[in-house]
Amino acid sequence: MGTSQSSSGPGGSSPLVPPWADDEPQKPLPSPPPARFKPFRQSLGRFLNSNNQSDLRSALGHYASKGTGGGGLASRRLGSVTSAGSALYGMLSSLAESRVPPDVSIDLDNLKGQPCDIAIDTITRSLATNDGDSEKIRAAMNHALVEALDGINVFDPINITDDIIISTMINYLSEAVFLQIVMDAGKAWTKAERPTQAAIAENALSELIKVIVDKNMAPRLQKNTRTFTRQEMKTLQREVIQIVWKEWEGYQ
Repeated sequence: MGTSQSSSGPGGSSPLVPPWADDEPQKPLPSPPPARFKPFRQSLGRFLNSNNQSDLRSALGHYASKGTGGGGLASRRLGSVTSAGSALYGMLSSLAESRVPPDVSIDLDNLKGQPCDIAIDTITRSLATNDGDSEKIRAAMNHALVEALDGINVFDPINITDDIIISTMINYLSEAVFLQIVMDAGKAWTKAERPTQAAIAENALSELIKVIVDKNMAPRLQKNTRTFTRQEMKTLQREVIQIVWKEWEGYQ
């Protein structure tokens, strides 16, 4: 995947929820625990060389409970992600019916017939946020759409089926969570003795996240796939995040 980074990641004193991401700013935030990412990074560093699933589970347990402060705060930390995900869902549902949401400036006629990679770039640009999470959101959207539209060379809204919408939303949220964890891990990725070990660890983490998001999201998306309002889709993503974090907290 090549997503490992050498930056130190956020410090222990950084806010649990940055202002730009918080979708519940009216609620007070607790003070961040000191060195809150340390146990998570130590366990992840061990996993990079052991490939032991218990080390990965320990890392995620520490990450969910101490590093991010639990599922309620995690869903707030990913507020920009879930808002952008709601916009992505609205865009796909509209395109599937050969229309464009009124708040998005895309020429549908020009989008039709474009190579899929060009169309995907156009869609992600139109939905990109302008805050501290914009790069992560664009990367997650691009990943999700590339995966969902795999095998389709020329973009046509008629190809956007319910299955593609479901796949896109699951992959989007999974990738956004994965990228957030990678960013928060910081230099823990440098603990790998060989580059191949880091790649194996990234793949294992990515797959674990996707499985648990899929398990909790797919059944609800499969019921009346195109009928969610944007707020309902945002609520669904928040609820899935909280369920995932609760499961991870149980890993300790």
